[in-house]
Amino acid sequence: MLPPDFLRQLKRKHFAPAYLLLGGDLYLRDLCRESLVAAAVPEPARSLAVAKFSLKEVRLTDVLRQARTLPMLSPRQVLLVSEVESVKDPELEALQDYSKEPSPFTILVFEAAQLDRRTKLARLLERECVVLELESPREDAVVEAAHKFAWELKVKLEPAAAEELVSALGRDLGRLRCELEKLRTYVGVRGTITVEHVAAIVPAARQFTAFELANVLAAGRRSDALARVRRLLETGESPVGLVGLLAWLYRRLLQAHALRPDVPTWEAARQLGMSRFRVEALLRAARRFSRAELQQAFPWLLEADRALKSSPPDPTAILETLIVRLTRKERVPTGVVV
Repeated sequence: MLPPDFLRQLKRKHFAPAYLLLGGDLYLRDLCRESLVAAAVPEPARSLAVAKFSLKEVRLTDVLRQARTLPMLSPRQVLLVSEVESVKDPELEALQDYSKEPSPFTILVFEAAQLDRRTKLARLLERECVVLELESPREDAVVEAAHKFAWELKVKLEPAAAEELVSALGRDLGRLRCELEKLRTYVGVRGTITVEHVAAIVPAARQFTAFELANVLAAGRRSDALARVRRLLETGESPVGLVGLLAWLYRRLLQAHALRPDVPTWEAARQLGMSRFRVEALLRAARRFSRAELQQAFPWLLEADRALKSSPPDPTAILETLIVRLTRKERVPTGVVV
């Protein structure tokens, strides 16, 4: 189930006995968890009828014992269960027994960034829970989310500024919301956020890294590209986020490549919805590729994205294979459409 369907069910007060919030997007996990609590438990009772458990610290059997205990001052209770990956196989029988006759006054909410779907735990949770897939949305949906956040924060967000935010931050909705809150403080309530404000306030390391990486890939400098990707992983960039960054980069390069060679920088900036400073770097990188070289990257990017979301992924191997492909010596001849 996707978040919009889940939120619509909550409005109708339709609750399942158990949910699995599965995915790496922390903003979406927070949104679904908080919306469920708000819909299921009256606010005065939440201190007593909402409990959090980490399965690194307590046993699953203790959580299930609480699930069978009547809540106080509330028609139902919500038990939030994190660190699901820590469950031991012997405890799964207790969960299976509970699922045959779940407590009508308890909602169990399990959370995990990812699960190996071949394990008994994953198979049991997917069978007995309503599974919410909480991965980062597509880039166009993130731009739309940026405008929605701005409206909620009572500021105006120029279209080019929204595009700049997403290109700088990627598809992380949590970071996007956080940076918009900083920008609201900067421009004030009812203010207008421009590209210049984004450039002044939001760290742009991600985008600069992207353009640097583009030049390395265009030159076929494989060892340099591999070293840069490894450094990004070491500094905390998620593997899925890195593939998303590369996909964004190649889409932008392809758009820039389609512009006339003599297009003025200001006109390129207008057509691409980017600042002139950013677009200059993009045009320089795009001119180092042929159109065919840019087009051939997309099947590889899609394959890497799917591999990273399979179980269990080997992120370093998948990314290294992708970089090797993107820097292969056998160039597709210019004019050949893949």
